[in-house]
Amino acid sequence: MARYRIRPSRFIPAVAVLACLLALAGWGVWSALAWAKSAVLHHLLDVRFLAHDEITQTVPVQGLLIKQEELIKAPVPGKLHLLVRDGERLRVGAPLAEIQGITCKTLYSPRAGVFCTHLDGLENLLVPGALDVLDMGAVEKIKTRLPQPKTGAEVQSGQFIGKVVDNLQPLLLYVEMENAPEPAPPVGAAVRLLLEGRELVGRVKEVREFGGRRALLVETGDYPADLVHRRRVSMQLVTRRLAGWLVPEGAIVFQEGQPGIYVVVKQVVRWIPVAVTDRLEGKVSIEGGHLSSTVRYISNPRWVRDGTRLGDGG
Repeated sequence: MARYRIRPSRFIPAVAVLACLLALAGWGVWSALAWAKSAVLHHLLDVRFLAHDEITQTVPVQGLLIKQEELIKAPVPGKLHLLVRDGERLRVGAPLAEIQGITCKTLYSPRAGVFCTHLDGLENLLVPGALDVLDMGAVEKIKTRLPQPKTGAEVQSGQFIGKVVDNLQPLLLYVEMENAPEPAPPVGAAVRLLLEGRELVGRVKEVREFGGRRALLVETGDYPADLVHRRRVSMQLVTRRLAGWLVPEGAIVFQEGQPGIYVVVKQVVRWIPVAVTDRLEGKVSIEGGHLSSTVRYISNPRWVRDGTRLGDGG
């Protein structure tokens, strides 16, 4: 019976070819797995540019605006003719209105300021120098609104036709809140108020506590021009503020007790140490000499570790 003999001259090349095929197949599987992992990470990871941002914590407050204002009174009855527009700035002694009746009278501005026809009956009550003797709770309940005078209208002797508001003087805001945060800001402390997307910065002149409520008297010298015509406003008092390089709390990764974040450098994940300075509403502010707006960090790092390589989409 003939025996089949394997010739070494044929066996060795066959083994070499088989080994190459197995290696090629293994490399293909490894590349496919690496590509799949990179693709999965690309969809799972949230890579963001570091941003210098700000978030605030606020409480709603109701405010009364207290200004340096002087009423203008009709000295005689007759037909009113306004010589200036509502909101126009006047110098001292500028003519602002004429009253034509049995006798004709010209009215002049008693002070420099902005002419305003929005009268509410609180002008003689809310005087900045007399607030310490006022029951502001009672004042807030007064809802009087006087008729707004117009050119051509008949006015009576003694009727108020407008006022001049000194908009170059500081504005006082009496703000009242419920469930006030503790502790109360001290007199002289800086406070920030948000009004319809605008920020007012002032200093506390007085703090009042009564019946579980708190009121602050705040003075500000920089305010929007339209506040000259308003008395009551709804605002937000900023109780806490967080500003700086802000990242989600979940972006912080500890290594050997040191906080840090994962950043992407040339498609490779690297852990860098940072200092956490404060936190608010799920965000933390971080510091570090290597932080800038060009840094890309991973906000959800649970699926990566130091040295992980990302695909082109990472």
